[in-house]
Amino acid sequence: MKLLKYLILIGIICSISVTAQVTDFQRGLEAFNAKNYEKAFKHLEKYARDSNDCVSQYIVGFCYADTSLSMANDSLAELYLLKASELKYGRAMGMLSVIYFEKQSYDKHWTIMSYVWAELAAYYDPIQNVNSRRQVIRESLDESEIEKAKAIIEEKKKILDPLEICM
Repeated sequence: MKLLKYLILIGIICSISVTAQVTDFQRGLEAFNAKNYEKAFKHLEKYARDSNDCVSQYIVGFCYADTSLSMANDSLAELYLLKASELKYGRAMGMLSVIYFEKQSYDKHWTIMSYVWAELAAYYDPIQNVNSRRQVIRESLDESEIEKAKAIIEEKKKILDPLEICM
């Protein structure tokens, strides 16, 4: 009898926890859509960190990337956008491409990676396909760098192709 009571109690606690997370997730999405990024971040940070959810990871990465926000942090922006990108989320791939392109003055490696993620974003997300950023980035690469990028793209596609597109 005591075991049954404990199991019921555990079930109730778990359902309350799941309900709270879903509510926080919904509140975070609503805040993001309303361009209240600080509030969106507050509701989605734990979810992005503790789950494998590409949307919350993208939004948290977006917030970290926005230098006008109090939580701005380049390294964490890259981390969360990369997580969402590796789950095949096109918007994250596109934004990661922009972040890497901004780093190009430090090292040509970043220009190549910017091109890689721009191409992958266009390949997996039709909305990203209309973006001309890929062409601009490509023009800043020589033939050997384009070949390096193509090799990386093919390797990433081997990993990403079997995954469902994250939405």
